[in-house]
Amino acid sequence: MTPVADKRRTPDLPRRVLFLNDVGFQYGAGIAQSRQLECIMGLGIEAGVLTWAHGNIQLENVATRVIDPDLWRGIREVHHLEGGKHLSDETVIAGLLMEVARFNPDVIIVGNLHAARWPFQLLPALRAIGCRVLAFLHDAYLFTGRCAYPGDCTRYLTGCDESCPTATQYPPLEPALIRGAWQTRRQIFGGPDGIEVIANSLWSKKMFRTAMPSCGHIETIELSANEDTFKPADKLAARQLLNLPPRMPIVLCAAVNFHEERKGGRQLREIVAALKDEVCFTAFGHNAGEIPGMTGLGYHLQADKLATIYQAADIFLSTATEEAFGQTVMEAQLCGLPVVAFKAGGVEEIVRNEITGKLVRNGDAAGAVAAIRAMIHDERFMMVAPAWSRQLALARFSMWWQEQRWHVYLTGRQLAGTGHNPPTLTYPFQEPTDVVSTQLYRPSWPGAESFLSEAHAQIFDQTSSLPGWQTPGDSFKLYEMGYFAGDVILEIGTFGGRSATVELRGALANPARTQRPQFYGIDIMDDSITRTRQILAGEMLGQYCHLFHGVLRDFVQRWSITPTMVFLDGDHSYEGCKADLEILSQYLKVGTPVLVHDFLNTENDTGKIGVKRAAQEWQAAGHGRFMGCHGCCALYVTVTGPA
Repeated sequence: MTPVADKRRTPDLPRRVLFLNDVGFQYGAGIAQSRQLECIMGLGIEAGVLTWAHGNIQLENVATRVIDPDLWRGIREVHHLEGGKHLSDETVIAGLLMEVARFNPDVIIVGNLHAARWPFQLLPALRAIGCRVLAFLHDAYLFTGRCAYPGDCTRYLTGCDESCPTATQYPPLEPALIRGAWQTRRQIFGGPDGIEVIANSLWSKKMFRTAMPSCGHIETIELSANEDTFKPADKLAARQLLNLPPRMPIVLCAAVNFHEERKGGRQLREIVAALKDEVCFTAFGHNAGEIPGMTGLGYHLQADKLATIYQAADIFLSTATEEAFGQTVMEAQLCGLPVVAFKAGGVEEIVRNEITGKLVRNGDAAGAVAAIRAMIHDERFMMVAPAWSRQLALARFSMWWQEQRWHVYLTGRQLAGTGHNPPTLTYPFQEPTDVVSTQLYRPSWPGAESFLSEAHAQIFDQTSSLPGWQTPGDSFKLYEMGYFAGDVILEIGTFGGRSATVELRGALANPARTQRPQFYGIDIMDDSITRTRQILAGEMLGQYCHLFHGVLRDFVQRWSITPTMVFLDGDHSYEGCKADLEILSQYLKVGTPVLVHDFLNTENDTGKIGVKRAAQEWQAAGHGRFMGCHGCCALYVTVTGPA
């Protein structure tokens, strides 16, 4: 176990933090809270827990570090203060306020309240006694009328009420009370004076913002695990400890309860049935042993035991169809496991498709079977994916990084941004001369200088050793587009990763960004995907990327993204380029820049390629506005498409 960190609380941090939740350190949200506690104490802050029922699980049972007795103030259970039964809301709140006053915190972090059924009016009451109150968003409970996950139901957007189709499911609520609960949440979290909310993923933050656009304070602090505990280790030794087959490929699954529908138990049974003769399936969690063909390892909370289980496996499989974050997926990646998962919720923020695993359509059991088969037979991928999984997880989900995020948030500092700076349609150029110039460096967006920075000026030379053909003009424009419009980059035809590197370096260079850039690369060639994967890992950019083996038509059916820029360098035939542009005209929002590669290639004149013809016809049809040529490329901005 990691020794106590030698840290001292800085004066800008609070002295004491109290965590408030329903069931202490039990289950997934409870484990997440225990690790947040470790981060808070790692900053030198005193911390304690007030819970409805802790289930006799102490911090020592789940901790990944030696607990500092000078900072740990203990866990206190108040099982008698249960809402919705014999006590009124006012009585429950009064009792909880008395307990909180005994602890005398500066900050209160409120987690799940489902089981305790504590009223939401508790949050403003806590703030009224002089505490800073933060609500941590583990699932959808903070923005629906009562449910933890809404599934296909969209009533939470317009108003949950007595018609709720799942009112009797956990956490249950009398139908007559649901509308009031939905409205109360909006009163408490809405407006500039609303309670602060912290989401466990960008997906959770987006869902909350969509459901409650009036919320004035919401930020993301992703969950973490101790990188010194969750790490790769001797696979054969771990299998021997667990009595698992030493040589057969092992696929690991995890869930608190495999009977829960949103954990994908039905799909998991289909996957196991299809592959039980090819791999060994094992799982930790309740009811895992009831799945035919699955070896159950029991339910575990101890971090070192969990780490040993991950270390014994070759692949981690997540079949959750609704998942706000994906804590076990994150732990698996820290342990160097490539992951096959349904593309659900926050999971795609953890798994980088074709880099650290494979993401398949949500609920697609056959797709998961194909992905597992492809993975176990791809020796090159299985050789390098473990190191990339570990590397990229360390960059975002280590406990050290979560400590940094909490420090920044609690002190009100700002992290360096990486987000939205939309392009404009304004472009001062002389069309006749721009059309014929192949090395024109004028920017697409108005600016006083040709180059945005010294890095921009050097980007062509600095990436010249990477696979992928470019002119200085191509590199200039790709970097500039990334800088201004690189929130969600779509590249059709990755080839080798050079253009991806240029675009992402540009996107990361913009200090005005407020979110992480995302890169989605498409290619039909196995070698192109492999080369791009290797280059991105070497350039330390893999954490921002997803790669897709296939064509644009299939990609848009599987990935619900909204690109803010496109680099089109795929099928150079007239038919292929025309088909891609037609899809883009229906898929992209108006005003999206599209850079078309090889527009000025002389092979357009001989008919060997048809890029120029397809692009000019696309423009003539009114889909794109021509903005000029740069290097071998033509820049367009879309003028039709979804609003």
